[in-house]
Amino acid sequence: MSAQAWPTRTTVDVRIERDVPVPLPDGTTLRADVWRPADGEPAPVLLQRTPYDKSFALVVQTGLDPARAVAAGYAVVVQDVRGRYASEGTFEPLVHEAADGAATVAWAAAQPFCDGRVAMYGGSYVGATQLLAAGERPPALRALLPHVTAADYHDDWFYEGGAFQLGFALNWARALAAGELARRRERGEDVAALEQLLEAELADPLAAYARLPLTDHPLLAELAPSYFDWLAHPLRDDFWRAISPRERFGAIDVPALHLGGWHDVFLPGTLEGYVALRAAGRAPQRLVVGPWAHAGWGDAVGELIYGPEASRYALDPTDLHLRWFDSVLGGEAPDPDAPPVRIFVAGADRWRDEDDWPLARARTRRLHLRADASLTWEPPETGESQRTYVYDPANPVPTTGGRTLMPGHEASIALGARDQRAVQARPDVLLYTSAPLPHELEVTGAVRLMLHAASSALDTDWTAKLIDVRPDGRALGVTDGILRARCRDGLDSTRLLEPGRPERFTIEVGPTSIVFGRGHRVQLELSSSNFPRFDRNPNTGGDPAQARACDLTPAHQRVFHDAARASWLELPVVPT
Repeated sequence: MSAQAWPTRTTVDVRIERDVPVPLPDGTTLRADVWRPADGEPAPVLLQRTPYDKSFALVVQTGLDPARAVAAGYAVVVQDVRGRYASEGTFEPLVHEAADGAATVAWAAAQPFCDGRVAMYGGSYVGATQLLAAGERPPALRALLPHVTAADYHDDWFYEGGAFQLGFALNWARALAAGELARRRERGEDVAALEQLLEAELADPLAAYARLPLTDHPLLAELAPSYFDWLAHPLRDDFWRAISPRERFGAIDVPALHLGGWHDVFLPGTLEGYVALRAAGRAPQRLVVGPWAHAGWGDAVGELIYGPEASRYALDPTDLHLRWFDSVLGGEAPDPDAPPVRIFVAGADRWRDEDDWPLARARTRRLHLRADASLTWEPPETGESQRTYVYDPANPVPTTGGRTLMPGHEASIALGARDQRAVQARPDVLLYTSAPLPHELEVTGAVRLMLHAASSALDTDWTAKLIDVRPDGRALGVTDGILRARCRDGLDSTRLLEPGRPERFTIEVGPTSIVFGRGHRVQLELSSSNFPRFDRNPNTGGDPAQARACDLTPAHQRVFHDAARASWLELPVVPT
């Protein structure tokens, strides 16, 4: 950045103003904390809009230390969104963030501590507040830094492959309920009965996932009623399109640095946001994906340690933020010769720069499912026998690792690469395993399963996990996905199955970047449940959200491997 655009500061005194009112056009007042230079010099504003309490240190400092940002020549504004903590109004998740965000950007730009330039930053829901506001094109908004966030709130947030992301949705709804409870308590309301309900739920959070029907939840009915809206809209309809960043990508014209994690529940959305905005070509886009989960920048997730280069101490998230904002807010475009993508390659455990995402040099190769439970590069030539299993929704396959956001995610211990051998001992899990690899195999990109199968049910689920089988026997999950069969034609419509009829299904297993080492084996784990990450399909063809325990019906599943009905795993292989 030029010296003219960016004054040099040797020492900076920070002034913090709490609960600054931000009036909105509809008369609602939001409140924000402002961190700015005490000398009153105007500066660019870095804005974070959060539902998680602006005064909470971990919220304020996630990814960016405001004091360091002020020392670097910025002012920082951290605002409670509508209906949360110090802000007025009623909180309706995601509904008001476009208009409220654009109004807040305009307010910030007009303040005497701002020089007219505003950028937004933050992760998860705070990434949503950025993308939705950017779609309104507020003139003062100059840059974004969305972190671990989604491109759509149906198929990238609450649903995946048509299945409800129960593990995340219920966990998040409980967190929102706790915040609303605290807000009511501060207003002097009698919340004793609600506190007892919440304490009972938090005492055994996993047990709450088993409650049926999913719509039977008195605590959330009182404190987080939006949960029932999410359940009431299982298809991507107008309810979701009205609040979707994907629908607004065509209007976003500011530079953005997209940060993601290979083990983050919203990783597909992070990648989609980068790809869509870069393809639009209106402003420079950058992408960084590390071996992280949703809640941290650590060097370990699940059962793997990725080494010191993966840690926040090596990366320095605040420095990453400031370097990005320095480059785009000073009137200078990012270096056009700098690689736009930086990814961490697991297995090799190193960072690598790339020209774009997806990698142009990756080649799709097929590993074919065979009746003898093997995976082979060669397709079946003749008829092969079928393999069968019974999926009983009353006894679902338990979630073990993966891209989850359930209790324990903040410590990164309940997700990511975890040993699958206990799960694989179940009779309702089919395994397909390659021979030991004669040399390293890098898989970087989106993994898919093309499955020929049939079910005795009117509707069912297909789940798939990509596994790295180590020479010591550990079967570590890499990425996983699901398809609700009724949504096989698209997420905005349903078509029930004809029981017993073979069909081909496409399951998005998920994006990854990993090197399978020499002597390792590639493995596919195939089943029909991954609970409670995803809700259980009752197999009846009815609404899963309304299913009671007595509705849960076993389904007899058949998987085909013959030449006419082949099934295969599509791997984006990077030549070495």
